[in-house]
Amino acid sequence: MTEHKRKFEWVDKWAKMTGERARIDAKANKTAIVYRTEKGWVREHYDGTIETINSEENGGGKMREKERINRIMSLLQRIWEQQPDIRFNQLISNLQHMYSSQNEGYGQRIMKEKGPLGDEVESSYLDLFYLEDDKWEEFLQRIVD
Repeated sequence: MTEHKRKFEWVDKWAKMTGERARIDAKANKTAIVYRTEKGWVREHYDGTIETINSEENGGGKMREKERINRIMSLLQRIWEQQPDIRFNQLISNLQHMYSSQNEGYGQRIMKEKGPLGDEVESSYLDLFYLEDDKWEEFLQRIVD
């Protein structure tokens, strides 16, 4: 048993480092991480607050409402109809850049690439993966209004 434990001890260290990295990313990007504890699933926000989700205490967590899909798609359609010559992905890209610029650079990621001469070139891209639908819907509604 002792030999087996030593053989896979690195897994515990790796899991701990992964969790610490996720916390750092959440703070840097003003998002949250979700993980399981002995008492159930929790969401740890970038500011350190922790909320219990998907447990008996809160009735299983907060489900996203299905109706939001039609509302968001309808808003996108109204915006796109005002600019019918724009391709769909171009529209989405433009909207993401607008959202980011109006919200303190939310989702902007800086990276370094190797340039054509082998030098490092700084570049950036947008990642709105963690943007909640209600925030996106509010933003789209402001554009339509």
